[in-house]
Amino acid sequence: MKVIKLIHNKDCHIWQVAKKLLEESLEELSLPKKYEVITINTDEEAEKYKFFGSPQILVNGKDIDPLASGIKKFQIFGCRAYFYKGKFSEYPSKEMILSALKGGENNG
Repeated sequence: MKVIKLIHNKDCHIWQVAKKLLEESLEELSLPKKYEVITINTDEEAEKYKFFGSPQILVNGKDIDPLASGIKKFQIFGCRAYFYKGKFSEYPSKEMILSALKGGENNG
């Protein structure tokens, strides 16, 4: 079973879009709609979850964005930019979420 976390900060207005896309992706893949929503309230929590901008989705402990592996500074504040197949967005694309969910146990 996959462990999925949707993480955001309290100032993020766009995390609900990521939640909707995550739920659509889980349904599309016939996976249980089981995931944890975490609100980051301190820099210590940001460090714990390797959080560097909202929204963030982890599958089996790994950020769904392949570009995230190079990030080493974690903090509570900030929005996040996603770049996928040459396109910019404030949230992960459904295609990116599906790809991570299909990644199996190698994704974490």
